[in-house]
Order: sequence, then C-alpha cells, then structure tokens
Amino acid sequence: MEYVVVEYPDDREVCVDGQVAGQANDTLMIERGHHEFDLGDPKDYQPASLEINVQDTTPVGPLIIRNFQPIGAGE
Repeated sequence: MEYVVVEYPDDREVCVDGQVAGQANDTLMIERGHHEFDLGDPKDYQPASLEINVQDTTPVGPLIIRNFQPIGAGE
C-alpha cells in the first residue's frame, strides 16, 4: 500500500480514479501506481484533477499533494 495526503483548506472528499477514497487532510491508503485525483463536486477548485504516480511512500512519509486550490484563491 501507498500513503497520500491531499491538502486543501476545507473539508472535502478526495476521489481517486473516480471513487471516493477519503477526506482531504487525512492520510489515504491506495495502491501503488498512476492515479487520478480530484475533489469531487462542486468543481469549485483548480486544477480539475491531477494524474500522479504514487510509489515509495510510508505511513510516516506519505506523498503530500498541495496542488488543489479554491477557484479565486490568491487573486
């Protein structure tokens, strides 16, 4: 298993390959390999999705994804 944390300012569902995998800011356990991440609906964030290869993570060293931002953030 691999470990990922998707950071986001609000509580959101995190979808991996089109399926809900958990909540933003929590450690998610997923299979090793290429996956598509998004934050579900409403699509009020950017980018709309990310494709990331997940490998060589640990529970204490998860992959941290910081790319998602609310639309309009920082403007």
